[in-house]
Amino acid sequence: MRRWELPASDEWFVGRVAELAAIGACVDAVSGGAGRVVWVEGDPGSGKTALVNHVVAGLPAAFVVRRSAADESAADQPFAVLRQFGIEGGESPQAAGLDLVGLLSEAGGGGPVAVVVEDLHWADRESRQALLAVVRRVGEERVLLLVTSRPGAAPDGWERLFSDPSGRLRVVLGSLGRDDVGEMARVAGLALPARAVERLHEHSGGLALYVRTLLTELSFSQLAAPGGDLPVPRSLASTILARLAGLPPDARQLAAALSVVGGVVPLPVAGRIARVDHPAGALEALLETGFVTWRPGEASTPAGFTHPLYRAALYADLAPTRRRELHRAAAESLDAAAALRHRVAAADGIDDDLAQDLDESAAERAGRGARSVAATYLLWASSVGSDPQLNERRVLRAARLLLEDGQTARAAELRERVEGCGEGPLRSLVLGQLAWEEAASTPAESWFIAASESAGGPEPDGEVAAAALGHLGALYYTQGRGREAVEAATRLLALGNLPGELERNGWIALAAGTAADHGAAAALDRLASRLPQPAESVRAADADLLIVRGTLGFYAGRTTAAIADLRAAIRLARHGAAAAQLPRAHMQLAQLLLYSGEWDEALVHARTALSLVSGERRVWIDAQVHAALARLFGGRGEWQRSDEHLTAAAAAAAEAGTIEAVVTTRVAQAAVARARNDPGQVVEVLAPLVANTRLIPMATSLAWWPGLIEAMIDGGELARAAEQIELLGTAARQRGLNMQARIEGARAHLEAARGRPDQAGSSYDRAIALLTADDPLLDRAGLHHRFGQLLAARGGRRRQAVDQLRVARDLFAGAGAEPFLSRVEADLASHGITVGERGSRSPLELTDRERDVAILVAKGLTNREIAAELYVSQKAVDYHLGHIFAKLGITSRRELRGGVFN
Repeated sequence: MRRWELPASDEWFVGRVAELAAIGACVDAVSGGAGRVVWVEGDPGSGKTALVNHVVAGLPAAFVVRRSAADESAADQPFAVLRQFGIEGGESPQAAGLDLVGLLSEAGGGGPVAVVVEDLHWADRESRQALLAVVRRVGEERVLLLVTSRPGAAPDGWERLFSDPSGRLRVVLGSLGRDDVGEMARVAGLALPARAVERLHEHSGGLALYVRTLLTELSFSQLAAPGGDLPVPRSLASTILARLAGLPPDARQLAAALSVVGGVVPLPVAGRIARVDHPAGALEALLETGFVTWRPGEASTPAGFTHPLYRAALYADLAPTRRRELHRAAAESLDAAAALRHRVAAADGIDDDLAQDLDESAAERAGRGARSVAATYLLWASSVGSDPQLNERRVLRAARLLLEDGQTARAAELRERVEGCGEGPLRSLVLGQLAWEEAASTPAESWFIAASESAGGPEPDGEVAAAALGHLGALYYTQGRGREAVEAATRLLALGNLPGELERNGWIALAAGTAADHGAAAALDRLASRLPQPAESVRAADADLLIVRGTLGFYAGRTTAAIADLRAAIRLARHGAAAAQLPRAHMQLAQLLLYSGEWDEALVHARTALSLVSGERRVWIDAQVHAALARLFGGRGEWQRSDEHLTAAAAAAAEAGTIEAVVTTRVAQAAVARARNDPGQVVEVLAPLVANTRLIPMATSLAWWPGLIEAMIDGGELARAAEQIELLGTAARQRGLNMQARIEGARAHLEAARGRPDQAGSSYDRAIALLTADDPLLDRAGLHHRFGQLLAARGGRRRQAVDQLRVARDLFAGAGAEPFLSRVEADLASHGITVGERGSRSPLELTDRERDVAILVAKGLTNREIAAELYVSQKAVDYHLGHIFAKLGITSRRELRGGVFN
């Protein structure tokens, strides 16, 4: 269902010059290839729809337009707004949003698309979250997203989108000015004197809909009267009711029925609810007011109010008994899902049958993942049920569902009712979850412990207690309390017959707790008993466990296996499995590809992760993604972009305050300093991390430590470097990490600095023999480079020196590590060996999206595979590829693979 626009509303449009100019700039940007989001806020009647209609009417002919509108009566129907675009939804809003991105991209066929979503404040939560996924991708597509809402109605992260105004415009509609009111009067054919315009402006407060209504309903003589107030009530509601009062009884009855239904409804159904025998005649009278519209081209001739203000004014004026009668009639005439709301509104006291129906509908909706709707049904049931204890449990279950659905604010509104419930595991669990969401970890722990005491007992308290153990495990491992996390997880998993999600949460807590106490390698060993199969064989339901395994693989230094895990997990998550973890999967994969030397693909995944979390408060991911991008750009000598991401990473880390975010940012700062060949800065940034090695978390990678040792040696701090080599060896053994090649390489570097070339040469030989594909590329290439330098300095070893330098050169060149590559080539040149001119790997004339497409083409992916990687349509890939060919002056994919990016 949707609300249609006022007929010919653009004829009444006046003013809004500044707003139109700002939106016009966004239209121009989209025409030029850059996506934009425009969010129009305003009070009811301020002219949001009129402004959007005016913008859409003036769009260039190349734009494809897609529209939808939220409906208050469908706010509890998951994906109701998305279904208007042809998206049925799925297992997750994230997946549905990505489907919509692909649909819009395909609809545009490479050209610009305008997407209108009206009344966001009434949209169902699943559609709002899915649209957020669209917003995060808009900057990479030729899409203009126009959203309208009332002020203060910014749910689910929408408000935070505009903390970063890049590519986003927020338009807040205020009142019309006096000149605008005079212009609207002229549009209505009324040449009012200035005194009358001023009075009309003062009387209406400049509210666009109010002005239009008065101009429509009053005569020129009434509007231009020389003095006194206008001869109508001051409120728009009174104006509407006064107009309706003059209609025939059947028309008033039909209007009342439409106000109760709330949305668009077939005319015969509306007539049945209104008890009007001839609804067509009644509708004809209503249409003359302009308050109601219909669609005569459809067989059922659906009708509804043209503006929510009209509906609200009439509904508020209905007497309580008449309102209940109409709700009862609506419940008898509408489908079962819609009827529930009307049955509740019609209830006049206790109705246990209705409460039971609501309980059953809540269970069915919760089983389908519509937790918010289920919570609403339970709260309704608590208001009509007769059993006080059962009503308390309904309130507690509703609060729990809201918390599990991420609707913390709505759940917090129930706090007093929750606290007033009798003691029990469910009450303790909900209070613990509320405390945890408020970062009050101490009371949260106490509540979870209290709730968990019934673990293993009879249902339903046994299931609640099991959930409490899962929350306890998560609380413990996020605080680094590994042993306690393992104990909680072990108790949980010992219960058996657990729901799938709860069982997986238990394994996640068990693995994370093991990592916190014994390192990521030990956690992988433990997880292997639950997830032994290779990545490609893991079922969709276990996608979140696969992401955990890939993350642990990153920290355990098992780069190759972890890359396979995360690539497989992303493929599963694209189709809804563990879609909420997609940003982490892309972020972690970018970091792994950075180590493996696949820097082009790492850029793609880092940018994808950033786009998936843009606007959300996931600063812990933000810090790591920006850090990865800083390392990638710094490693390629793109200093300005690197510095921008370092600044963003530092800001996110400061806000997050987690060890992971802070350490990752420091590692990125050191990596950029290393690329700049500034060992002093590397030591300054990383030395605090080893000031007390007992404080280094067990569940962390130590891949940054060899870089610190290298910088100490290059800075002449040899004794300090020797001490750090031993500390690193101990720390790696404690965590089960294979860092032998890098440790032996550090010893070789130290021996060379001490003037012991024979010992250094032997150590380099051993280090290179120990190297594996899991060792970071820069460390592998650096080993060969330093060994080549040592051999060259000894004399008589030119061939061996050149061989090592060439290996280093090829490794650096494969990643596009320009600063490191230049230093190796300078050493080769000193031996009379020159290298042919290199092509540009990342031509500056390409946009980020075009670079991503070019990178994936260079990897050998088809356009269809690229579309899946980037969450766009194949037509969009075709469009971008055409631009790439034109900009680079090439004609084939082979040229792109062979010359530009390789």
